[in-house]
Amino acid sequence: MDKILTEGLNFVDDCGRVRIFNGMNIDDKLIGCERFRYPLDEAFFQKYAARGFNFIRLAVTWANLEPHLEEYNESYLRSIDEIFTLAEKYGVYILLDMHQDLYSGYGGVGGGDGAPSWATLTDGHVPQPATFVWGEAYVFGKWVHSAFDHFWHNDPVWGRGLQDRFADLWQMLAARYGDRPALFGFDLLNEPFPGSFGTKLVRALVRSAAGQVFTSPKINRKAIAAALLKRDVPALLGAVKGNAIRDIMQRVDGLSAEFDRVYYWPFLNKMAAAIREVTPNGILMMEQTTLCNGGARQSVPPILVNGEREPLQCYGPHAYDMTVDTPLYRYADADRVKAFFTEQGNAQKRLGVPMIIGEWGGCSDNNDTSWFPHAYELLDFFDENRWGQVYWDYHGDDLDARLMEMLSRTAPVAVAGTLNKYGLDRGNGVFTLDYTAAGEGETLVYIHKPAAVLCDGVCETVTEYDGGAKLVKITAPAGDHRVEIRF
Repeated sequence: MDKILTEGLNFVDDCGRVRIFNGMNIDDKLIGCERFRYPLDEAFFQKYAARGFNFIRLAVTWANLEPHLEEYNESYLRSIDEIFTLAEKYGVYILLDMHQDLYSGYGGVGGGDGAPSWATLTDGHVPQPATFVWGEAYVFGKWVHSAFDHFWHNDPVWGRGLQDRFADLWQMLAARYGDRPALFGFDLLNEPFPGSFGTKLVRALVRSAAGQVFTSPKINRKAIAAALLKRDVPALLGAVKGNAIRDIMQRVDGLSAEFDRVYYWPFLNKMAAAIREVTPNGILMMEQTTLCNGGARQSVPPILVNGEREPLQCYGPHAYDMTVDTPLYRYADADRVKAFFTEQGNAQKRLGVPMIIGEWGGCSDNNDTSWFPHAYELLDFFDENRWGQVYWDYHGDDLDARLMEMLSRTAPVAVAGTLNKYGLDRGNGVFTLDYTAAGEGETLVYIHKPAAVLCDGVCETVTEYDGGAKLVKITAPAGDHRVEIRF
């Protein structure tokens, strides 16, 4: 497999080609596992590659990797070894994601995951089950706030700081997988939450949202009033569009920046230093705080290792509509989500690093096609910005579900030159790829169904899959090129 590197705002391989990644989040949030929860075997990878996926954000937890203090779960790690071996065989890159929701699983109470019980300090606050949606404990859960506070302050557990022990975990993983060809990189912590400091952000957000509803010319107050009278939920949600999001979120930007710089950035630098002690390989991914999922500004500086800018780093933001994880998700608005990701695109430019959409989607019914228009609009937006994407998330039978009608799609894989633009004209059924080559090179494109390929180079089929899907190689000389794929 080609080694993946970074160059400006692009991921590139060691042949100098721009790389685009499409894949799925595959997570194991279960507690007490001896193997990764899904059997990602040969049959899985055959089908996964045939659907056009070349990337997995493999979400694992501290609890499963180190369930007992300083005792790593060798049985579980061997199952990850097997996944890496098969990923290499089928050309699929692995991003190791250290996942958490609400910091910990708290013995199965409340819907969280992440840290083992020995690394979870709650100051006597007792976890409670959710009453409406799992994430409500970020706002109301004092046990969550305490656990994060102790983590961000690196408070000791059995004589060693929590972050120091977390760095030990990352160092073990880096030593084990740093030389594996399928390694893409390390996602250092899923959706970091500021702990008790986060209550300030939530209060500021509520005040800002209320103020904008009553004063902003971008919000249709007559429509809100009419929707409330009629109890028309879709109309009520539709009254707040993407153009109002930044106005609402500006009130929390300053507070979010304080957390980013005082707590999150030093954490990233600590983890990066630990990993780089054992391997120079693997791209280090930073994310954004939980509230940045809804469009708050991310203010983290670039990752440093021993005071020097880390060359292999990227940004992997997440965003969902505000209705996610509720029955109202069928009313999700792509315009709002695009506003969220537009702000994260600004962070990418500020950081000067490549960006891949680390999470998006969130529909738990993989045979529900009613939300596909929302999804298509987002996928087209990602393509316009030349961002790869990783869908949330895999449920075990997705590769044979209706979901594939939307996610399995034609996309560039490796572009030999400057990638100018690509995308699908849905109305005419034509996919185009425009690029400028500095010299002769080989461009790879995955095509998800039978189609005619028009180009000014030599097109050859590299791999054929069932149903007419294929991976093609286009060899072209220096100059401007357009590839057209007509379905």
